[in-house]
Amino acid sequence: HLIEEKDAIKTVRSRKNFQHKGTFGHALLIAGQTKTMGAALLCSSAAVYAGAGLTTLCLPETGLIALNAAMPEVMAIVREERQLPEIKWETFTVIAAGPGLGKDSQHLMEDLLKNYKKPIVLDADALNMLSENSDWWALIPENSIITPHMKEFDRLFGQHNSWWERLLTASKQAVEKKLVIVLKNQFTIIADTNGQLYFNPTGNPAMATGGMGDTLTGIITAFLAQSYTSFEAAFLGVYIHGKAGDELALNNRLSTVLPTQVMKQIPVTIAKLSAQKNS
Repeated sequence: HLIEEKDAIKTVRSRKNFQHKGTFGHALLIAGQTKTMGAALLCSSAAVYAGAGLTTLCLPETGLIALNAAMPEVMAIVREERQLPEIKWETFTVIAAGPGLGKDSQHLMEDLLKNYKKPIVLDADALNMLSENSDWWALIPENSIITPHMKEFDRLFGQHNSWWERLLTASKQAVEKKLVIVLKNQFTIIADTNGQLYFNPTGNPAMATGGMGDTLTGIITAFLAQSYTSFEAAFLGVYIHGKAGDELALNNRLSTVLPTQVMKQIPVTIAKLSAQKNS
């Protein structure tokens, strides 16, 4: 299936009078180490711009000043580099983990997987650790979302000789593991829990910049927080992320678009789609 703009218009929701921040969920993102704090700031900031009612970032103390300066809208839970503090898991509508986390955070990941039973979003180092701990698959809640790029996908599911092989694997694994798989590429592919494949047409080479995937993770997490289904959160996140990049790059003739620019465009892109829904 090819994702079309009409699909996004049909699915996206307009905000209504008397809705409040509690209506739009509370997202927790577990991300960042001292040397990769940018990934944590990008994914949590993107969640705010994509409409999460409340956003909390679980990060090392070394990132606290940067977070408060860059994004005062994001609340913080301070953790050790590789270990979680006591967390009231039931507080959060959705949890995402992985951007900039480092591959040596296995105890942290095990704590998350053993204690949180609603759908989660796993990206980056969370996927790299998952590839080395196959027993974790059984702990991942149904309807969770994983967002690997090609190399991460092959680490998880074995080497492939072609994209066609990866599509077949994505379809099969999404059904077996009851997950939504977002396989990132120039044209990102989404496999739903029924094994159906959806191809995203938005996005452009100007978006080939470090941190763009972290931004996508935050956007998808925000949509899950707002009570979209896992598939809706994945396809809307991917489509709107790429569409925002297209609006910036193509309309302004930019050769490079930064993740920070894309996240600030997200509310504009959502508003344009909502306006077409209501027209």
